[in-house]
Amino acid sequence: MASETESSAIDGGLNTVGRVDATSAARRSQPLVPPRKRGLSIAKEVLFIRDFQFLIIGNAMMFAGFQVRNMGQAWLVIELTNSALWVGLVNSVPGIAIMAVSLLGGAVADRMERWKIQVVAKLVIATMAFLTAFLVTSGVISAWHLIPIGLMTGTMFAFHNPASQAFAVDIVSRERLMSAVSLNTTFSQTATVAGPMLGGFLLATGLDAAFYLLGGLYTTGFIATLFIRTRSKPMQGEHRSIAKDISAGVRYAARNEVIRWLLFIAFGGLFTGIFQVVTPLYARNILDVGGFGYGTMVTVQGAGTLVGSFLLVLTGEVRRKAFLIFGATLMLNAAIVVFAFSTIYPLSLAMMFLTGAGFGVWFITVPTLIQTRTEEHMRGRVMSIFFMIALIFQLGWLLGGVLDGAIGTRSTTLVAVGGSMAIVTIAFLSSRELRRVT
Repeated sequence: MASETESSAIDGGLNTVGRVDATSAARRSQPLVPPRKRGLSIAKEVLFIRDFQFLIIGNAMMFAGFQVRNMGQAWLVIELTNSALWVGLVNSVPGIAIMAVSLLGGAVADRMERWKIQVVAKLVIATMAFLTAFLVTSGVISAWHLIPIGLMTGTMFAFHNPASQAFAVDIVSRERLMSAVSLNTTFSQTATVAGPMLGGFLLATGLDAAFYLLGGLYTTGFIATLFIRTRSKPMQGEHRSIAKDISAGVRYAARNEVIRWLLFIAFGGLFTGIFQVVTPLYARNILDVGGFGYGTMVTVQGAGTLVGSFLLVLTGEVRRKAFLIFGATLMLNAAIVVFAFSTIYPLSLAMMFLTGAGFGVWFITVPTLIQTRTEEHMRGRVMSIFFMIALIFQLGWLLGGVLDGAIGTRSTTLVAVGGSMAIVTIAFLSSRELRRVT
């Protein structure tokens, strides 16, 4: 938000950002680094905010739905085509749409009321899930049907994600953002643990049931968002073209050294996507555990992310966050290496847990650092750049499918590890400002 004044009030747990005085106005012109406080103390403050409770529910349902969708769709395409390339293609389509539209979504998030953006996006996404379920039930589903559905779903996420991330600051304030994001991810991962497990069971009984579950999760998220009272203020002042707003956001992100290197780290999502596409192939071809076993693997990975997120809640504002990002990435990729050579299902599950824990810390710390170092009137646009880059991991699905056919499943997994570690190591060694960030 870029209004000249902002009000601060708590009404039934509702919190909006800012207190009107000269000091706070001056502070808003600079990126804010949150003070170090005890994690549980901040968490309690955030959890008592009524609108944040509904935000948690809405985002948890979207996050769980995202996991169920990737799992169900991957298994559906394998059943329809028996092709790793098709699995990669279908699951990469939403990512392509997100990258194509994300900058526009960020500019819209700064111009329009963010609550409305989320409501419309969630409704359309839920509709696409129920459409997929109907096509499966009717027996007319083909792999190509999932491409336009994926494009529409990805387009809606391109508008939803930057609006949702920026909206969290509207509700809880920037000072409590790290704890808010950690709590949000913790509750999201709680739903993610249950979602894939139930989805795996439903895959064993019928593919359409998993997609009806998906539609129900998205609908629940839509309803929860309707109960949120907080409203953001659209960008005030000079009305420029969308293209100029987008250009200004890109230049802003490029000029800030810390944000620039954090966005570079987000490119590592491409290699995470490569690992995701080989996971169902391991489940079926190497571990031979079927759809329920695959669902269990995804569930255990979600449990790892839950644990990683909860540890960040307990620790609060960790200093030297770049070291935290590097350590989480190292743990994630070490676990993937062991997973690549494992033929023992319990060992593979343990490694999936560690990959989830590493990813959970990474996916909280990177965007939180970006948000706390971004001026308020640029927040939507900068976060749209982050999501455009981070969600390149869905292109990793496509790249993983191509590599799997060319060099084999295990070699493809090792390519994912090498690329991911190279990205974070280059950023860590190249920027002193990044290493010193608190």
